[in-house]
Amino acid sequence: MVLPTITKHQKIIFYLFFTLCLAIQIIPVIRSGLNYSYGIGFWGPNGHDGIWHLSLINHITNPFKINMPIYSGEILRNYHPFFDILIAYASKITTINSSIWLFQIFPLLSSSLFLFFSFKLGHKLTGKFSTGLILMLLNTISNSFGWLVSLFRSGSFGGESLFWAMQSPSNQLNPPFMLSILLLLILIYLLQQQNPSKISIFFTLIFLPIIKVYSALPAFTIFFFYVLKHKKYFTTLILSFTVAVFLFFQYNSASSSLINFQPFWFINSMVESSDRLYLPRLANARYTLESSGKIGPRLIAYYLATISIFYLGNFAWRFLSIFEVKNNKSIFIAAITCGIIPLFFIQKGTSWNTIQFLYYALFLLNIPLSLYLTKHRTLSYIVIFFSLMPLIGSLPGYIGKIPPTAISTEESAALDFLKQQPKGTVLTFPYDPYLKKSLNITPLPIYAYETTSYVAAYSHHITFFEDEMNLENSGYDWQPRRLASEAFFSQENVFSDRGFLVNNQIDYIYLPKEYAKNTPEFSDQMYLENVFENSKVIIYQVKR
Repeated sequence: MVLPTITKHQKIIFYLFFTLCLAIQIIPVIRSGLNYSYGIGFWGPNGHDGIWHLSLINHITNPFKINMPIYSGEILRNYHPFFDILIAYASKITTINSSIWLFQIFPLLSSSLFLFFSFKLGHKLTGKFSTGLILMLLNTISNSFGWLVSLFRSGSFGGESLFWAMQSPSNQLNPPFMLSILLLLILIYLLQQQNPSKISIFFTLIFLPIIKVYSALPAFTIFFFYVLKHKKYFTTLILSFTVAVFLFFQYNSASSSLINFQPFWFINSMVESSDRLYLPRLANARYTLESSGKIGPRLIAYYLATISIFYLGNFAWRFLSIFEVKNNKSIFIAAITCGIIPLFFIQKGTSWNTIQFLYYALFLLNIPLSLYLTKHRTLSYIVIFFSLMPLIGSLPGYIGKIPPTAISTEESAALDFLKQQPKGTVLTFPYDPYLKKSLNITPLPIYAYETTSYVAAYSHHITFFEDEMNLENSGYDWQPRRLASEAFFSQENVFSDRGFLVNNQIDYIYLPKEYAKNTPEFSDQMYLENVFENSKVIIYQVKR
C-alpha cells in the first residue's frame, strides 16, 4: 500500500490515527471464535451471525452449488455467498482454520484496506492530507444520535441502533457488508482516476451483488452517472450489469418474493419497540388517529415528524453533507435511493433486513461530509469529538473478560468428536427461546443464547434443522421440520419416531444434557448407539 506524497510529520500522524481506527474497527470481532478456559467465546452478534457464516464456510465444496448446512437435502438459495466462498477457499489454500480467517485475519485485512482507501480517496478528492484523515475517521466512528437519547434517559453512551441502523464502528459485525463497502470505496476511488481500469471496474461491479445484494444499487447508480460523462465506459456498464444479474440469480432465484411492500414499518417499530427509540405517547397517538380510518392532517403531521426523527437520528452529523451536494450528485442520488427503500419495504421473515439499504446511504454520505468538514476546521473538531463519545458505550461490551455466550469446553470436545465421524445428517434439539431465562450463568451456553447453526459450523456435518432465523430469511419452509423434531423428542410413538429417523436419513443425534433432562429416554427400539457422552452432551448414532 503506497501513501500519497505527504511529509514525514504527516506520516506519523497518519499511522497514529490509522492504528486507532484499526483498533476501533476490529475490537467487536477480534476476540470471538478463540478458545478460552470456559470454551469458545463469542461477543455481540458473532454468537449468531458469525457462526452462521462459519457454518456456510465449512460446507462449501462447490461454489456454484452449495449444500444448505442447516437444512439437510436442500441447496443454498436466496443468499449472497461470495464472502463465504472467499473465506472458504482462503482457508483451504492457506490451511489456516476458517474460524481464524473469519474472526481474526479478515477483519485485520479488510479494515486495513478500508482505512487506507478511505484516506486515499479523501486525499484524492481535495489534494489535502486533512480530508483523507477526516474521511478515515468518519468511516470508523460516524454514529447516530442514539447516544444523546441514551445519555438523557439513563446517563449512558449506548444507543447506536436506537433509530434502527448499524453505524460505522460496527462495520465488522457484518463481514459481507464490510467487504462490500470496501469494494464500493475502491470503485469510487477508481472513478477519480484519469483513465480507470475497465477490468477493475467490471470485476468490482459483478461481485458486489453476490457479496451483499444491497450494495449493487449504489454501485451501479454511481457508475451509471459516471458513464453519462464518459461514454467509452458504456460497454463496461452493460457487460458488468449483465454478468452481475446472471451471478445474482444463480444464488437468488426467488429473491423477489422475499420483499414486501409495507410503508413506515421501520418508523412505527422505532416508536413502539422498547429496544429502539420507544416513544409510547406518539405510538398511542398513531393508534388513535388511524382507528378513525381517515388520513387527516394530524396523521400526516405524525408521519412527517416521525420520519424526520428517523432520518435525523440515523444520519446525525451527515446532514451537514448537504452543503456539498453540487459536486457529489451521483453519491447523493445513490444515498437518497438507498435511504428511501426502507421507508416502504421490509423483508419477509426477518422484517428488519432491508434496513441494510440505509447502511450504504450512511457510508456514502461520509464522503461529502469529509469535504465539508475540511473547509470548516473548528466544526470538524466538534463533529469528531462528539462522534467518539458513543464509543464509550459500545466498545466496553466487546472487551469484557467474559462474553455473553460460549461453546463450553465440554461441547467443543463433543463437536470435535462428531467432526471425526463419517459424514451424515445430524438431528439437533429445536431451540427453546425460554431456556435462557432459567440459566443464571455467564457465558450463556450457545444452545440457549439464540437459534444458531453452531452444530453444523463446528461438527462440519449437515444438520436436519437448525438456525430458524436464517432459514426464514432465505424462504425455507422450516416450520414442518421443527414440528416433526419436537414430536420425535417427545417420544410418544416408537414406530413413527423410528420412521422419522429412517425417512429423513438421520445419522446422528446431538443432544445437550440441558435439553435431555426434560426429554423422555429413547426406547431400545429406536436402535440408537450412545457413541459419546460427557457432562454436557450426549451423541447418538442411528443404527441402520
